[in-house]
Amino acid sequence: METILEIKNICKTYQSKEGEILALKDIHFKVKKGEFISIIGPSGCGKSTLLSIISGLEKKTEGEIYIENKKIEGISEQVGYMLQKDCLLEWRNIWSNSILGLELKGRLNEESKKYVESLLKKYNLYDFKDKYPSELSGGMRQRAALIRTLATKPKILLLDEAFSALDYQTRIMVTNDIYGILRKENMTAIIVTHDISEAISMADKVVVLTKRPGKVKDICKINFEMENRNPINVRESLKFSTYFNTLWKELGVDE
Repeated sequence: METILEIKNICKTYQSKEGEILALKDIHFKVKKGEFISIIGPSGCGKSTLLSIISGLEKKTEGEIYIENKKIEGISEQVGYMLQKDCLLEWRNIWSNSILGLELKGRLNEESKKYVESLLKKYNLYDFKDKYPSELSGGMRQRAALIRTLATKPKILLLDEAFSALDYQTRIMVTNDIYGILRKENMTAIIVTHDISEAISMADKVVVLTKRPGKVKDICKINFEMENRNPINVRESLKFSTYFNTLWKELGVDE
């Protein structure tokens, strides 16, 4: 597979009353088209900051970002971003929420409307298009938020603790649901999570960051060698606990 994203020697320094604070140091890794990458690390290591830099919402201090071998500065329309909360607008119905990104980008037309309609039908939300967010379950809201993001046809999707607001059972089911959608759409995705099990269950690779300043400590390849893999059935694999123990040690939880 070809490389779609390269994070090259990214550093981030903040200014404070006490002086400079180095948040990220020499972050470097590549992401292939269609890959799912999980990023884990100790609290405060800069995981979410890294996503904000990739999205262009936050400026880097040093380093470069390339998408399809082209250097990117600032916000790129090739990158979609899902936050911890679904951020659906309560006064707009699901259809209006789904087309919001297209409206803001000035790309709402008959063709893009048909694409949104196809996504709603494909992922079982079309019958709820006239409902409002308060009338939907947490899982359906997350699905609607994802469709809103996919509607703009990004090449790379960033997810920042996108499922952490859900209860445990719902979180696992929604994770499975979203994973299936992203695989069907052949989406390249990067997820930041504090949950090692979630990171393993969704990823082709897990990037482990050190404590601040965040550096790449290891990149663990995940391969369950099973057909029809999903975030639920991989938890039954004997390999799952092996990966978990490896990443637990990499995080230095017992140190």
